[in-house]
Formats: sequence, C-alpha cells, structure tokens
Amino acid sequence: MAPKDMSRMRISDAERDQVAEILREAAGEGRLDLTEVDERLNAVYSAKTYADLEPIVADLPTGAGGPSSPAPTGVVSPQHSPAGPVGQPLKLKAKGDSLVRKGDWTVPHRIEIDARFGSTRLDFREARITTPVVEVWVDASWGGADIILPEGATAEVDIDSSWFGSVRSDVDSIRRNDATHFVVTGAAQGGSLRVRHKRSGGWASFLT
Repeated sequence: MAPKDMSRMRISDAERDQVAEILREAAGEGRLDLTEVDERLNAVYSAKTYADLEPIVADLPTGAGGPSSPAPTGVVSPQHSPAGPVGQPLKLKAKGDSLVRKGDWTVPHRIEIDARFGSTRLDFREARITTPVVEVWVDASWGGADIILPEGATAEVDIDSSWFGSVRSDVDSIRRNDATHFVVTGAAQGGSLRVRHKRSGGWASFLT
C-alpha cells in the first residue's frame, strides 16, 4: 500500500492558529508589513490542507518547514501573553471570547489583538503609557472592539471594514505634541470597532 501524501491531508483549526502566530511573530520582527499579514491571515483561515499552508510561510525562518515547525519562541497560547521587553509587542487573544483591559496596566509601543468572533475592550484612561505613539493592530472581524482613549489623546484609524463591517472614531486624528497619539490598524470585516473618549452623562455613562 502506497504511503499517504501528507500534503493532501486536512488541517485542524489548531494548526491554522499555529501558522497565524508565526505570521504575527514575523510582523513583530519587521519581516512582514500589516498588509501582507492581513493577506496571509486570510489565506491561512481559508486553507484546507497542509499544501495550502506551506507557501504562506515558506519565506519565513520559523515557517520554512510548514505547519509542523515549532511555534515561535515566546508565543503563549492562553488568553493573552504578558508584555515583553521594551520594543516587544503585547499580544492579546479574544478569539471567540471576551477580553477587557482597564485600570492600571502598562502599555508598550505596540499592541496586537486577535478579536475575531469575540469581544474586546481596551481602556487606556488609567494605563501607564510608555511611548508618545501607541500602535494598536486589531482584527475584530465578526466580533467587536471598543477602544477608550485618555482625554485629549488623538488617533489615526485605518481599518479594513469590508463585508459589512462598522468602524467609528469619535476622536481627533491630527497628532498633537502634548498628548498620546494612537495608530489603529487592522480589520473589522463583518464586525465593529469604535475608538472614543469616555462617555459622559445620561444612560451612556453606565456603559463605560
């Protein structure tokens, strides 16, 4: 009996997630830009077999061996990984679940959030922000993300909201020298994302 061609075997959701982590790690190292990451992530979650995954990571050191390669060093599979050294992104995962960060927490230069099919709320009002510019990459496709900024902070929002997604920003986009500036990128295909300051007064205040 001829041996099975493993490249034609069907892959699991866990293996798709493993390759997605490889892509995010490569983006954090500067090997891929955000557009390339989005394109490759779409390909990962459309993949059916090992053969479909191999070309997605073939040009990356951690992915040269395909999905059987070990996960990148430092990737943590629970709900979120802690912030690493200065310059390392904080990676949060709320896929199919809910995630809230508020109160006193440390904000690095870059945050990466997988919020697909889940709900995420990031409240920066009492956070310890370590840099004048904070990059937030979030995939809120088929889910929702609510980002609450400190009073006076500005934000440049560039989100792919195709496939009936909704993106709303209630803050100024022009950067000022006396306030933290946020750069929010990613996707909200079929999902929703809002960037705002604190609501005040009336029933809306109960939602903050």
